[in-house]
Formats: sequence, structure tokens, C-alpha cells
Amino acid sequence: MSSLRERFKEILRSVSPMEIPLIEQELVAEGVPVQEIARLCDVHVELFREAVSGALTPDQVEPGHPLHTRLRENEQIVRDAEVLGLYARSMGMVEGEARESSLEVLRGLAAELRGVSRHYAKDETVVFPYIERRGLTAVPRVLWTKHDQIRNMVRGLNRLVRQDPSDWASFSSLVSRRAEELSRALVDMVFRENNILYPTLRVLLSEGEWAAIREMDDEIGYYKVEPEEGWTPRAEPLLPHQVSPEITEEQARSLPQEMRALLSSEGARPVDFSLKRDGDLEFETGYLSPEEVEAIFSALPVDVSFVDASDRVRFYSHGGRRIFPRARAVLGRPVKLCHPPKSVHIVERILEEFKAGRRDVAEFWIRMGDRLVHIRYFPVRGRDGRYLGTLEVVQDVTDIKRLEGERRILDWK
Repeated sequence: MSSLRERFKEILRSVSPMEIPLIEQELVAEGVPVQEIARLCDVHVELFREAVSGALTPDQVEPGHPLHTRLRENEQIVRDAEVLGLYARSMGMVEGEARESSLEVLRGLAAELRGVSRHYAKDETVVFPYIERRGLTAVPRVLWTKHDQIRNMVRGLNRLVRQDPSDWASFSSLVSRRAEELSRALVDMVFRENNILYPTLRVLLSEGEWAAIREMDDEIGYYKVEPEEGWTPRAEPLLPHQVSPEITEEQARSLPQEMRALLSSEGARPVDFSLKRDGDLEFETGYLSPEEVEAIFSALPVDVSFVDASDRVRFYSHGGRRIFPRARAVLGRPVKLCHPPKSVHIVERILEEFKAGRRDVAEFWIRMGDRLVHIRYFPVRGRDGRYLGTLEVVQDVTDIKRLEGERRILDWK
């Protein structure tokens, strides 16, 4: 295996990346098992790193740092893209039982690649706001568009490989073409991230910003890696609205060439604003005025009521079309007196289960004329797990049950 690895590495050093698939195909034709060639994909990753001079690599960033984790994810993506292309190209050469085994491998790879969306989502929802804050909006828009193209390719490939092939020749040809397109798109995105996006982030973002990114990354997840131990931020987390939007001359000089060109041609257009206003209520996830809070509850397509830890009604929303009547006289009323006597014992049992931590939801659905009403109760707990009360959510789901197929945002008129 080591001799094959060295042979493969020497061959690849002397050719362009575009020729690698042809060489792998020749190795398959010579009788080298696909599984053995797949094990050489680390060589491809290593050579890929050498080929993109100037690109960030994991060994340039402290382990545990969000950039280090992203770069490790990208190495895994390159490996998987290479294996995907390799198996796809070999499908037309396999016979008999080997066809089904190769197809099963492809199915597994295609399913795993759904997880790439998490890698992209971390940039879209966590990282992009930091560079957009500095007025750099073009690059995030382009990358997000390409992310969605890759997501569509992954979904399409998953649908394709789940089909039962009646004509192996045409099926394997189509699978090979789609898989290679996806493989190239994945590697192209890695190139863009490692050469443009991540070096830009390294120049612009402060340690406090990275501290916040590290916290938020965990909420979204990772592609086949976990953050390593090591990096510990020495600054308090900073969200985009808390940082200065200016790009200094020194930072501009240190940006990748593509970003410098973008700055010189379009310039950065930072928007300076203050998120928190006088009188705003501060929440962990944002700031709202009391008027906005009231309006949001009124706009919700559900009726909401809150019973506190002492089992008294403390709040209810007052949207335009309440399903069950409510009046302000209910405020402070023991919840057991808000229900018909025949169901009070059930209400008390639900509250007991919530307080004991044995249940996380209680739900019911009833017919009201020709409408179907869904009623759910949820325990509300503090950060320390302490029981704070119970939330009742009531929703008319009649029209929701009738939905079929899908209607995406681009279909809206």
C-alpha cells in the first residue's frame, strides 16, 4: 500500500488536477481495486494543499480555533469529493455483484454529503454577517448562491442513486456525470473558501468576534469533524452589531488579492447603526420595544397563554381570531379554574409531570365544527432547568393538513 501511495503521489505531482480522474480510471482498468485507490485520497488532499499556494491550511491556525475547524472540514470535503468521483467513474467498468456494491457505496457517500450543508450554514448564518457589517456584501451573495447550487446537486444525486437501474449503461453514465459535477463543485468551493473567504476573515475579525463564532458554530454543527482542544479566546464574544464596521488601511493591504480588487472597484459600504434603542427590552437573542413584543404576539398564527410556576394565568396573546375566548379577567386566575370541572384532574396531572421533569409536551386535537384544532402544552424552564411555568399553544391546523407538495419562497407572488 505504501509503495502504491508513493507511486500515486509521484504521478499526480507531474500532472494537472484535471488529469487525475483519467489516471484513476486507468488504475481501475489495470485491475487496482477501487477501494485501494479510495484510500489514496489523502494524497489528493495533500497535493491539493500544495497546489493552492497562499491558501490557509489547518497547520497555520491554532487547533480549536473556528478557522482551524473549518479548514479541517474542507479537507474532509475534498476527500469525500474525490472518493465520490472515483466510485462514479468506475461504475461503467464493474460487472455482476460489484455493480450493486459500488452503487451502495455511492448511496452512502451521497447521503453523507447532505451534511455539507451544515458547513455552509455556519458561514451563511454566522460568518457572513461579520463581513457584511463591514460593507462587503458581494462575496457572501456569490458564495451563498453556489452553496445552494451544491445543495441542489446533492439532493439530485441522492434521488438518482436511490432509483432501481433497469439500463445499467445509461444509469451509470448519468450517475457518473452528476457525481463528477458535484465533486468538482465541492472542490471548487473549498478553493474559494481556503483562498479568499477564510484569509479575509483571518485579517478582518478580532478575537472577540471569533469567540462569538465559536459559540454559535456549536449550535449548527460540523461536517465529520469536531473542534479540537487548544484555542481559548482571551476576549469577550462580540456580535456583528457590536463591532466597528471600518476596514483599516493595514487590513485592506493584507486582504487576498481578490478582495483587494473588490474593494478598489466597488469599495466597502459599511452601515453604521445602533441595534439597541432607548426603552428596548434586552433578550438573549435580540432587542425589542414593548410595543413590538405586543405586536409580535398578536401577529402569531397561534394563540399563546402562559401559566406561571404557581399555576396562575399570567399572560395571553390577543390576536385577531382567537380560537378560545379570553378576557383580561383571567389574569391571576388559578389555571385549574379555567377548565371544565371534568378535565381539571388532567390539567393538574400535566402540571405535575412538567414540574417533575418527566414530560416535555402534552398535546391534544379536537374538532370545532369543520375545523381541526391542535392544542399543545410545554413546560417553560430557566437556564438552570428550574420550572418557570407552562405555555399553552393553540392552533387551527385545518388548512395546514391540506398542504401537498411544496411551495418555495421563489414561488411567492
